[in-house]
Amino acid sequence: MDRKKILKNEYKQRKIIGGIYRVTNTRNGMYLLDYATDIRAKQNAFNLMASADSWFDYRLEKDREAFGSKVFTFEILETLEKKKEQTQDQFIEDLSTLARLWSDKLDSSTRY
Repeated sequence: MDRKKILKNEYKQRKIIGGIYRVTNTRNGMYLLDYATDIRAKQNAFNLMASADSWFDYRLEKDREAFGSKVFTFEILETLEKKKEQTQDQFIEDLSTLARLWSDKLDSSTRY
């Protein structure tokens, strides 16, 4: 096998981990609850946003302008591995269901 085929095969075999996350404004306690099909990529995007003082999500923009991006924290609440036989739409539906369950657990009065 050539290198390109090996890399392609490794990519196909990788575990896909999605998850539910919360971004919290430590100044006012407001939070954003959402899910991502690649939770590590979402966390990396958040870290990049924080280091560049740019926006991560339009719902946070007003507070980012007021307080800066350093006041936000990123927390992974739960992860979910995509099953081999699962379609992307089924995986998204599972993540969406998990997000709704988390939404029911958390105080909605401080949600963005």
